[in-house]
Amino acid sequence: MNLLKSRTMNATLDLRDWLARARLAGVPFIPAEECPVELDLREEPGGPGLEELSAWTERRTKGLADEVGGAVWRWNLCAPWELKAAVSHPGLPVRVPWPKDAMGDERFRAILSEARAAGLLTLTTLVRPWIEAAEVAGLPVELRVFVSGTGASVTSYHTTRPLGDEWLPHAERAAASALKLRPWVPAVVDFSADFLVTEAGETLLLEGGPPCCYGADPCLLEPDGPFGDGRIVLG
Repeated sequence: MNLLKSRTMNATLDLRDWLARARLAGVPFIPAEECPVELDLREEPGGPGLEELSAWTERRTKGLADEVGGAVWRWNLCAPWELKAAVSHPGLPVRVPWPKDAMGDERFRAILSEARAAGLLTLTTLVRPWIEAAEVAGLPVELRVFVSGTGASVTSYHTTRPLGDEWLPHAERAAASALKLRPWVPAVVDFSADFLVTEAGETLLLEGGPPCCYGADPCLLEPDGPFGDGRIVLG
């Protein structure tokens, strides 16, 4: 892994970093409660540590669901594949295994490898309230913003479902929020940021991530860019 990619992945993979940046920048975000158990990424996750982490995650996810009506868990490095699949396929039951049973997820394993190569040291989970999203054609309204040194570009996250011009104000708010995160990310690092539009009309940060060239899907933008040129492509 080259030095720039290592710096980029180190700065963009961990959700805990993005939530800290959002607080500093004053960007509205979906909150998350961090598991007090951390696993050492220099070793293969397993044993009593994984059991303890998984037990806390199950207990807190169920507890938060009882408190607010719904909750989900995710790794600090990525969401489980089953959760992403359920969100992207209307009607598919959300059956996300608990962490101790989710270690074989191929997407998770690939990101785990990237994280190790980039020098990240810890693996843990976070539990978040389930926020009801605005929906169009059965899919949640989610926006992806790519931020470079020159500005921001916005795309609808779901490529099979176009959004109309009525969603432009939300796209503009997402771009403005992503640019507010820029000063809190290392200067050499471009990044992406995903936002959820809620039923109540809020535009909330879901997570940040690497730029297109390092793994983030360009969605409706051209894979070769340019990124950060002010475009908004919703359909």
